[in-house]
Amino acid sequence: MEPTIFSGDSLVIDKTRDTATSDDGVYVINYKGKLFVKRMQKQLDGLVAITSDNKNYQPMTIPAENLSKLKIIGRVVRSGHPMI
Repeated sequence: MEPTIFSGDSLVIDKTRDTATSDDGVYVINYKGKLFVKRMQKQLDGLVAITSDNKNYQPMTIPAENLSKLKIIGRVVRSGHPMI
């Protein structure tokens, strides 16, 4: 997620915010057993678009038949860089 979140950053996750919305927030998600920190946006057709601020990763859309394999852990509300 660089340049927004860097490797080694500490994250504060609001686990009560476990539903995708249309506002393009950054979430911790479990998709098919793998953890990711990505931007998520619920689209008008009900699909979920997942993007990274790091341009080395391609955007993806979760098809309706795979939405059951997507678990939203929570929304990232703060990140911090190590001082040491």
